[in-house]
Order: sequence, then structure tokens, then C-alpha cells
Amino acid sequence: MKIKLIFPSLIDGADRFYGRSFLADVMKLFLGFGLGKSNVAPPLSLLMLAAVTPRDVELQFVDERFDKIDLDEDVDLVGITAVTRAAPRAYQIADEFRKRDVAVVLGGIHPSVLPREAKSHADAVVVGEGEKVWPQILADFRQGCLRELYEGGHRADLNSLPWPRRDIVPDPDRYLSMKVVTASRGCQNSCTFCSAGLALGKRYRTRHVPDVIDEISSVPGRFVLFADDNLGWDIAYAKELLRALTPLKVKWLGGLTVSALEDIELVDLMAESGCLALNLGFESLSPSVITAIKKHQTNDPDRYARLIKRVHSRGIPIWGNFMVGFDDDDQSVFGELIDFINDTCIENPSVNVLVPYPGSSIFRQYEKEGRLFHKDWNYYDTAVGYLVYQPRQMTPEELINGYLMVTREVHTPGAFLRRALGAGTLRSVGTLLGMLFNLRKRESVEAETPGRLRALALGKAAATRSETSSEVNG
Repeated sequence: MKIKLIFPSLIDGADRFYGRSFLADVMKLFLGFGLGKSNVAPPLSLLMLAAVTPRDVELQFVDERFDKIDLDEDVDLVGITAVTRAAPRAYQIADEFRKRDVAVVLGGIHPSVLPREAKSHADAVVVGEGEKVWPQILADFRQGCLRELYEGGHRADLNSLPWPRRDIVPDPDRYLSMKVVTASRGCQNSCTFCSAGLALGKRYRTRHVPDVIDEISSVPGRFVLFADDNLGWDIAYAKELLRALTPLKVKWLGGLTVSALEDIELVDLMAESGCLALNLGFESLSPSVITAIKKHQTNDPDRYARLIKRVHSRGIPIWGNFMVGFDDDDQSVFGELIDFINDTCIENPSVNVLVPYPGSSIFRQYEKEGRLFHKDWNYYDTAVGYLVYQPRQMTPEELINGYLMVTREVHTPGAFLRRALGAGTLRSVGTLLGMLFNLRKRESVEAETPGRLRALALGKAAATRSETSSEVNG
């Protein structure tokens, strides 16, 4: 049996902020720990499916961000994973294979939250984690009794799972790093904008630390990407992991909740273990917004500056994430964000327009209130500033123009250098790596202007239809 595992690309390619460049090559040579040719990581979900696939099955791995898909190749089964923004392309690929009488299985976050929609494009849909049900799917397929829906749930014992099969990747060097690892799954936060909990669960599960260390040691290179939902949720576990990581002399990047930084020992261990940079979800500077999105248990805007200074004092750069467009946001939010980012010297800020992803409580709220412009998933993406809903205290144009103002202000080379100098992390490897993202962030956002205008046009059309309908019915 031959199976093709596919990671679909976004139709316009906006998921690749930069590819190979002279600057990237020079920096990789300078950094000297095996960075690849792009800023993207290999999709672990497909590598994990490969790991639980019987060895008598012939596997082909296709990452459409780099490879073309041969739709006419002789294969028996196709497995496709999809996030929301890539769902339209995933459906296109699935439909083409099904036209050729090839069975298709869809999984990932988007099919998990909208399985009925996904089912119209697939022979089978996986809801939740795939590792536990994938062997059963293959057995059912061989016996000709493939079911329409498989409930993967969030039950996987991480310590019983094999390591990802990285050997199926045809060109490892094209990725930023192949040393992509998860030590845990799940996040017990209940953020209203997040849909990942439906696919990955809220129960926090961890792997045995020696197993994580062995996996990291087995993969060439020195740059580790932790793909955990929240690496620091269990402080005691995180400390054990970092202590074991320190002797490896690697450099690592990962994300954790802001409140974990209150533990001084944990921050010290991050520095000692080779933390390149921390990815932190600040989300908003407004206490009322933080409460509304149910993140007040871990985020306190009054403490942000102090915690940022603590991290910087250990020489660790910060990649800080913010969103604009919450119901309590007005136009003052943009200037406040620019001032805060510059004053606290966050080296690599990521300011995004809120996206109400399907499966999140904000999506359900906006849908109920009639505030969603449309459900064209092509535009449900945080990276480039598409707007798919009616803001409460701003016009759509005001929100987008404010977002663009922030992007243009904070992502200039001069602003980046001033922040890095102010943070005292200019010579940090993480700051140098962040420079690559920073220099291309503004470029990528500007390049998406046509798509942003299309998204706004769809919103205006939806509003016009709604007004016309109200007038007719009135």
C-alpha cells in the first residue's frame, strides 16, 4: 500500500515570510548551528502519523510549501492536515484526488472543529489527535470499511508514542531546523480567541524528560524548536527539562505563558540552558481585554514591563505577541502599543489583527451577533492583517489602518536596532535570528495589501446585503 501525506500550502504563499537570501546565508554561517534555508518548521503532525504507520506501507511526504503535488501519481490513500487558513487549499487537493478515485483522510485543527464541512471533501475525517486512530484507519481501509469519522480525542499517552519519523523528509535542510520537539501537549487556559483546545485538549500532558533529551540528542544540529502549546505551564516539569537540557549546549526557542516568568529560578534556568528567545503571548495592554478574553489568570498588563526587564537582564530576547481589534479596543490602542513596544524594548514584536477562528468562543459570539463578514477561510489568518468581522469601536478601515501604522513603525531597521540596544541583547543569537523575521515582516504585510483589500471588500458587500435585507424585511 502506498500513502501520500500532504501539508498544504496557503494559496498565496504568505506562510513564508522569507526564503533563502544572502543575508540569511551570512547569518547562518555566523551563527554556526545548522539553520536551514527557510523560516518554517516541518509539520510534526504528519511526521507523527508516519511514526505510527506500519513499516510495510510505502510513505511519501509532500510539503506543498516546497514541493509540487503529483495528482496523477499512483497512490492508494492520501492524508492531509489543515489549519483554518489552509483549509480551502486542502479541500482543493482532496477533491482532485477523489476525482481520481483515491481515498482521502482529512485531519488537523480545522477538520477537528468543523468535521461536517471537512467530510464533504474527504472519505474520512479525524477529530482530535491522530496517532491513536491512524493505525485503525489504515486497517479499516485495507478491509474496505473506512468510516466517515474517527474520534482521536485527546487521550494519547505521550510517553507511549514513538518519535516523529524525520527520515521521510526528502530535504531536511530546507527547514529552519529539523530539531523540532514537543515535550508536552495541551494548555489549561481558556482563551476566547483560541481554537486549539478542541483539537489538542486542555489537559496538560508531559513526556518523560530523559526521552525528550534522547530525542533532541538524536537529531543533528544545535537549534531546538519546542513546538509545545505552553512549555512552562507546569513549572516543576519545565525546570527538570531545562536542567537536563543544559549539558547539551544547544540553543532553543519556545513559547510559554507570561506568568511563568514570575519564577526567578525558571528564568535563570532558561538562560543557562541556551534559550535563544522566548515567544510570549501578551495579547493586550488592557486589563479589561485580558479579563474579557479569559487570560487574567496568567496575564497582568501591570506586570509586563517588570517581567520583560527580568528576561532581558538574563540576555534573552523576547518575541512578543499582541492582537488588536478586541471589543474594548478603540483607536488609542495603536499608539499605546507602539510606545509600549519601544519603551520595553521588545526586540521582535508581532502585532496581529484578531481573527475569530472557528471553534473559538469569539467565533461563536460574533456569529451569533451577525458580525462575521464571511466564512471564506482564505482570509482567516493572523499573519498579514486580514479583517473578517465588524469591530465594535472602530470602522474596519480604522482598524486596518491602525494595524498598518503599528507594523510600519515597529518593523523598521532603526526601530529594531534601538530596541535591541535598549534591551542589551543586540549580540544575542536570538536577536540576530529575530532580525531576519523583523526585516521581512513589514515586507510581507505590505505584499498582502491586495488580499487585505479583498477581505475588506467582502466585508462591505456582506454589510450591504445585511442592510438591504433589513430594509426589505422592515
